[in-house]
Amino acid sequence: MTRKERVRWATLIGVPFFAAMWVVVLGAMRWPRYWEWLAPEQTPMTWLESVMLVLCAGVALLMAAVIYLRDQPAARLWLLLAAGFVWLALDERFAVHERVRDGYLAPSGVSPIPWGAPGDFILILYGIAGLALLPQVLRLFRPDRLAFVLFGAGVLLAVVAVASDSIDIHAHSIDVERVEQTAEEIAELASFTCFLLAMTLRLLAILTDGTVRLPRVGDVSQASMTGK
Repeated sequence: MTRKERVRWATLIGVPFFAAMWVVVLGAMRWPRYWEWLAPEQTPMTWLESVMLVLCAGVALLMAAVIYLRDQPAARLWLLLAAGFVWLALDERFAVHERVRDGYLAPSGVSPIPWGAPGDFILILYGIAGLALLPQVLRLFRPDRLAFVLFGAGVLLAVVAVASDSIDIHAHSIDVERVEQTAEEIAELASFTCFLLAMTLRLLAILTDGTVRLPRVGDVSQASMTGK
């Protein structure tokens, strides 16, 4: 197994394992009130989700920089993807759309979707914007089949999370509400994990495609001894 394959497999196994253990530990630490650190906003669960989004933005920004320096196309698209993840990270960390919903939209009764409570449509707008760019974004991942599948899985999980968020949970019992909100947060974390894996695989591929040869330690030592 090459070093590239080792890093690839370590990423594919390590990141999902860490995310899964985070959910298990948070639920176990508050058991039987498992939802307290999973379902609400501004909890350790949403903190990790915001970290995942920041990492996604960082990887996308690195991709944009590397591609730009190599004078290859799609650098602007990677930059746009990075900006999108930055906004999502800020929204997740500071509950931006929840504050807008609860502070402005809900009191005014704005509800363009029949199945949701007032103000529960903001994430749908996010989703529409993302789906509009999806055909172009997917082209970035076509060279790597696994990265393409992972990004697609992330999109599907995000759609599930957005659809779940738009449902009026107050129409159900408190137990159903807790389960639904917990499942929604887990779907979000799984989605962000898939996005991070997909982009990390693409970054790993472009850094090891052979166009740039990094000097080995022995080469550097020999060059310094010869004065070159």
